[in-house]
Amino acid sequence: MISTSKLHKLLNEDRISELPDPILTEILSFIPTKSAVKTALLSKRWKTPYLSLPNLDFVDDKWYLDDIFNEVSRHKINFMNLVDRVLRLRGDNIDIDRFSLNCIGNYDTGRVDGWIRIVVGHNVKEINLSFKFKKLYELGQDVYMCASVKILRLSCKILVDVPENVGFSRLKVLEFICVTFSSFESVERLLLNCPLLEDLVIESCKWISGCCLCICGSMLKNLTLDSPISLVHVEKVEPKILIDTPALQTLKIEEFISKDISIKEQLRFLTIASIDIALRLEWYMQSRAYGDMVFGLLNKIYHVKYLTLSENTLGALDYASYDGFPTFHNLTMLELHFDTSSCWTLLPYMLSKSPNLRSLVFPNGLAGMFSTTSSFMWNPPKLVPECLSSHLKTIEIKEFLGTYEELSLFRFLLEYGRSLRKISVDCSHVPYAKIQEKFLMIRRGSKTCKLDLIL
Repeated sequence: MISTSKLHKLLNEDRISELPDPILTEILSFIPTKSAVKTALLSKRWKTPYLSLPNLDFVDDKWYLDDIFNEVSRHKINFMNLVDRVLRLRGDNIDIDRFSLNCIGNYDTGRVDGWIRIVVGHNVKEINLSFKFKKLYELGQDVYMCASVKILRLSCKILVDVPENVGFSRLKVLEFICVTFSSFESVERLLLNCPLLEDLVIESCKWISGCCLCICGSMLKNLTLDSPISLVHVEKVEPKILIDTPALQTLKIEEFISKDISIKEQLRFLTIASIDIALRLEWYMQSRAYGDMVFGLLNKIYHVKYLTLSENTLGALDYASYDGFPTFHNLTMLELHFDTSSCWTLLPYMLSKSPNLRSLVFPNGLAGMFSTTSSFMWNPPKLVPECLSSHLKTIEIKEFLGTYEELSLFRFLLEYGRSLRKISVDCSHVPYAKIQEKFLMIRRGSKTCKLDLIL
């Protein structure tokens, strides 16, 4: 039986501190960087393990009264000293896997430059920078020449002015969120120097000059291009946008600033696409040409398997001529966002040209949430689409209002959907008993179809 003195010794023994440095560093990697640094106060044994942390995440995301009066608060001085100490005491031969820096308020940008320069010298693999300083922070040459970086994420008040020399030979993930570019053309210059790039996000960014935004990359697989209509551009330029990414697998476009968007060649490997392109009021005189331009995008993405079209896109396509409508042989899921300004003209084409469609979704309903009637009549196609008779399994309709046009379309889908397994309808905006009676009177083409009415 163990004695009381031995038991007391075992209970008070610091076994963690006896572990080798690599294991202690691994343990510290699971807690925030600031907390890991504080462990140096525990004892002499803990003075060095934090200096080998593979991931460094520094976050100062609070505004202070000093920031309003252009002064540097004591908190920020302590924060800058912390970053200085961690980076400058780190061994030269210890690489950094991830470096994240999130700063708000008044900062000595010269010190920020120094931090980034040190990080680049440690063969960093991932850099995440988010700055909200008083002025734009111009990204330095050190970052552009970082050959070791594989992931680069920039956000907020950062100026991206791409130099002539760029060394992103290993970069695979690149994200720009709310940053400012010196020009549209600088994006192409940057991408041409990213031979291994696979993921690209350009979201809510601003542009100082230029007229052509070219998204290129032979290895690019995932692209998100999001330019909200509320975004203020320095010169209010409406750029031409060209997408030259033959290996693309997923595409998300929310683009409201350009009159001319085109895809260079067919995206044969595309799996998922979401298209949201607005027809602005000042463009109504050229609405037919704009609609044809948007329709041209469909002709380049018809290999897609999962497709989402917004109400803006459907509204623009309403002006297009459907000559040469492509066949979506691979399409299995179609999501259409109808509203009061977009009609059902496109639906017969999409059904007849999607022979293998399995799922059809209407997230906004069929007539628009704030409308009790629709100015667009449902005209069923002369021939029943192949997908209805052989492949379509599920249909989901939200915000069902019970209008005559909605019931007409619903009847067509239910009567001719011979392979249907389930139809889900959100009936929370109409009297349940009334709509249930109408639904039960409709003949079903599939004996195994389950009708799910959501209250």
